[in-house]
Amino acid sequence: MKTLKTLLILISALLLSSCGGVSTKPNITGRAYEVLVVIDDSIAKSAVGDSLFGILNQDVPCMPQSEPYFNISKTPHRAFSDILKPARNIIIVNVGDLYSRVKLSNEENKWATTQSVMTINGPDIESVASAIGKYEKDIINYFVKSERKRSISYQSHYPEAKAMERVKEKFGFTMVVPKGFNRFKEADDFMWISNSSNDVRQNLVIYTYPYNCTEAFTREMILHKRDSVMMINIPGPSEDSYMGTEYKFEPPLFYNNALENGDYAAEVRGLWTVIGDIMGGPFVSVTCLDKEHNRVVTAEAFIYAPNQYKRNVMRQLESILYTIKFNKDNKNGQQD
Repeated sequence: MKTLKTLLILISALLLSSCGGVSTKPNITGRAYEVLVVIDDSIAKSAVGDSLFGILNQDVPCMPQSEPYFNISKTPHRAFSDILKPARNIIIVNVGDLYSRVKLSNEENKWATTQSVMTINGPDIESVASAIGKYEKDIINYFVKSERKRSISYQSHYPEAKAMERVKEKFGFTMVVPKGFNRFKEADDFMWISNSSNDVRQNLVIYTYPYNCTEAFTREMILHKRDSVMMINIPGPSEDSYMGTEYKFEPPLFYNNALENGDYAAEVRGLWTVIGDIMGGPFVSVTCLDKEHNRVVTAEAFIYAPNQYKRNVMRQLESILYTIKFNKDNKNGQQD
């Protein structure tokens, strides 16, 4: 009887799995922003490897110290065993006469849940290296967006509920706020939320203002508004000091972005500094149009973590900026 029960349990599990009820794939392994490159040694030492590793090893823009986009490990095809297949991010490179042209393709959840796999196939070294250079941004963005999705999923399951409620009450929209964000400063159309860590101080800032014209989404106007809002609302540690934007070294990078619904949006990343004191770090802001209430909404993430690597923390925090959801039923932009 015990054997029969065991057999029935196994059959039920198989049936559920075949119907999509239960996933039999393992969880991904590795840390955020790690990429495993499956590539034979001869190809890795060629122009293909130079191009691919050069792209993955580029410095993340607008960081106070050098940090690469990804931490890379590599293995030849013969050693790509089942132990390695659950890696979170994988790039598989194949070069040979079997392929008539270069093709880049993506696949999700190939060997593990939430996994991202990119395959690059091509007939020869020259054409594959050229294609990798041509699609540089696509390669980087694919894995950056994959990590962003994972981060949003995780933080959505463990949010700071009270902070989220305060955001909704003040601004009339929802935004995921990570666990541990329990310090607040509020003013008219402004909110600053931070954690309590003494090692890595993480911050979210939200502010809104009326929408007058599309120039509101230019780099110059976004930074002008940022400087004026931060000067008033975020004081520095010493008298008459306040937060500003660092313009001395590298100008903040500006990216045009289109939201899924086609509304105006823009992303700016750069370095912040304290005017009148010695403090600084990276920031990223996303500015979007709330058409329902004819206003511009800016959400910014910035951190203060002297003498520490910042890439992963910054990337995880900036993913929160993409969780804003406007409530179209709210006609005032705020809840009474």
